[in-house]
Amino acid sequence: MRSLVSGIAGLLAVVLLPVALLVGWVSSVGTDTEQFVTKMRPVASSPEVRDALTDRVIDAVQGQLGLPDRVAQQLEPPLRELVGTVLARPEVERAWATALRGAHREFVAVMEGERPVSVDATGRVVMPLTIELSGAQPLLDRYGLTGRVDLSPQVPIPLFSAEDLATARRTYAIGSVAGSSAPWIVVGLAGISFLLARRRVRALALLGFGGIIAAAAFAGALVLGRNAAEGVVPDPIGSAVITSAYHLAEDSLMAEARLTLWVAVGMLAVALIAGLVGVILGRRG
Repeated sequence: MRSLVSGIAGLLAVVLLPVALLVGWVSSVGTDTEQFVTKMRPVASSPEVRDALTDRVIDAVQGQLGLPDRVAQQLEPPLRELVGTVLARPEVERAWATALRGAHREFVAVMEGERPVSVDATGRVVMPLTIELSGAQPLLDRYGLTGRVDLSPQVPIPLFSAEDLATARRTYAIGSVAGSSAPWIVVGLAGISFLLARRRVRALALLGFGGIIAAAAFAGALVLGRNAAEGVVPDPIGSAVITSAYHLAEDSLMAEARLTLWVAVGMLAVALIAGLVGVILGRRG
């Protein structure tokens, strides 16, 4: 009976390890607005997002102007240069952080059932971002376009669909309930398996080997998920935001996977050394 409980606890520790890593991250980042904003703030400065934002702002301005194609083509290069300069300013980063904060609070309210999902005409949740085009007036004056453009255009960033949020709600629920204790549950199961094992060196080796497999599988799932994340949103700017955000989350989770892998390798090494020492001492005896 003791060996059976040890085996079951060890198996559960290995199987639940990837889940615990993900749930622990969701608990610390996904449910905490300020942590989320801190982690996702660099997304706005990624080249992919900045390029997509530039295109979207130029489209918004050109759409307001309604210029003939010839004039619009002449205006685009200086306008693109101006928008690129604006997006590199600290004000845009602060606006991005404000938009993130509002979007995450909305997300948490939806996840906790406090309000229904609000979607746009395409069925997607949208994060509005206001870009202040300070410095655009001289450029518009040069083309005689003063007063024809909103110098604070709002750029809607389509993100998840309602179906995506339904899937996220299950992960969020587990993360909010299990919280940061999820990894410690796995550690506890591994400890029970080791303490109840009749052959502890063997149990430690199996736990280390299982941990290596689980950590490697988790890392592999993150890599495979990268391609899936790139196709979640068809809109160019939404896709760029989701992809960049996934890369940031992947870096954080990969760091956890590497730490887990090294711990598991250490356990396996200790078990092998202990086994070797036992064999040597047994021969001398």
